[in-house]
Amino acid sequence: MRPRRTGVGVAALVLVASLQMRSQDSPGSAARTATESVGDVVKVSHALPVHILYVHGINQVGAGDSALLRKGICKYLGECTVTSLGRVYAEGGPFILNHAPPNLAYMGEPIWNSSEDWNASAPFIDRYQLTGHGYVPIIVDEVNWWPLAYPLKCKWLIPHDADLAGPSKEQIETCSVPKGNQPDPDHAGRYRAYRWIDPAEAAKLEHKPRRAALLNRSLKSGLMDWGFGDAVMALGPMQEVLTSGIRQLLRKSLESAGVDLNKAKPEDAGPEYFLIAHSLGSFLSLVAIDSDWLGPQRPELAEFVMSPEEKLAVDYFSAHTTGLYFLANQVGLLELAEVSSPAGLVDHERVPSTTATPTSLRHWQLERETFRQHHPEAPSAQIIAWSDPDDLLSWDVPQVEGVHVENIHLRNSGFKIAPFIASPTSAHANYAKNSKVLSRILKPTPHP
Repeated sequence: MRPRRTGVGVAALVLVASLQMRSQDSPGSAARTATESVGDVVKVSHALPVHILYVHGINQVGAGDSALLRKGICKYLGECTVTSLGRVYAEGGPFILNHAPPNLAYMGEPIWNSSEDWNASAPFIDRYQLTGHGYVPIIVDEVNWWPLAYPLKCKWLIPHDADLAGPSKEQIETCSVPKGNQPDPDHAGRYRAYRWIDPAEAAKLEHKPRRAALLNRSLKSGLMDWGFGDAVMALGPMQEVLTSGIRQLLRKSLESAGVDLNKAKPEDAGPEYFLIAHSLGSFLSLVAIDSDWLGPQRPELAEFVMSPEEKLAVDYFSAHTTGLYFLANQVGLLELAEVSSPAGLVDHERVPSTTATPTSLRHWQLERETFRQHHPEAPSAQIIAWSDPDDLLSWDVPQVEGVHVENIHLRNSGFKIAPFIASPTSAHANYAKNSKVLSRILKPTPHP
């Protein structure tokens, strides 16, 4: 085990597909290659559903970010009947209903003032089942961690920048909920929308003068305050809170896939996963499943330390994850928060000291290698990462020893005046609309 991380983060969209692994004599097992798409798995599996865990990135406003993925599944796999299976909240450890909030403050002021505030910040999964075209059903588990970031952005960044650059009407309304708090009718004590800015204050903010130019003001409040503010949060103590919530939801997803976490071992045959992340979601997910992390050193965050049950879940998940799909990857940037001496980062018994593997990828890599020692027929680990050269928040993934890594450069649709400027927001946000991305993820891989 290595010392606690001082900080890490990512900005992104995360997709994870899970299903019961086929036995060695299952149909199509001989044709499996180093790279494998969700379409490959759906076509050769004839019994259990495929489970997709989708994790959003920065700049999220409300639930529903998996909509484009669901449309892509319909287009490329023909599974077009969508059934909502409801919402599941993180409810273990410090996320149980009416638990006292963590004692964290921003500029000396508490982030959460009551257990009701904390209830409203609970991350959750929205679950969907997609069927059709004769394939096995696909379960999409859309992970929403944005409620944990709302109070910091709504109570400080958005109001303060209204004084400096001018108000953002859309974000002020998102934070003030003009129609009032919206309790979740299916989960007592939880909220579909929660008021972080008082309506009277919101009205004053909306009448502030607009001092910055229109484009600059939009980029400041949208890309920086509402977007990159998430990544900055993930570099500090809020990382412990965010990743703890993701681990709680990961357990929920595994249990829904039929994994008995009271009995399962990482080397057991079981669900096979594909992790696909957009922006910050990818790095947060990798940190969440890194069980070599010793946990927080801050006494006020002791409840967010990885429990033995969570460690089993993340080790199991890492071992069964064949591939990572990164959209607008930021591992290279946010690993700057992980600089350390080589001796503190390398397990000399398992990883050569010359490896360039980011610390946030190492745990997954090693667990997958161990799993394949027990199951040599299982596909080797893969990372497919897409970046638009005009995306200001995307970097290539470094080559990782023992992993098939592909960095794919593409152009997302959006406003441009060639060769001077292209819309940075479209370049960053449109990966899930790009047919080349969806095709690679969802269409079966051609086999010789």
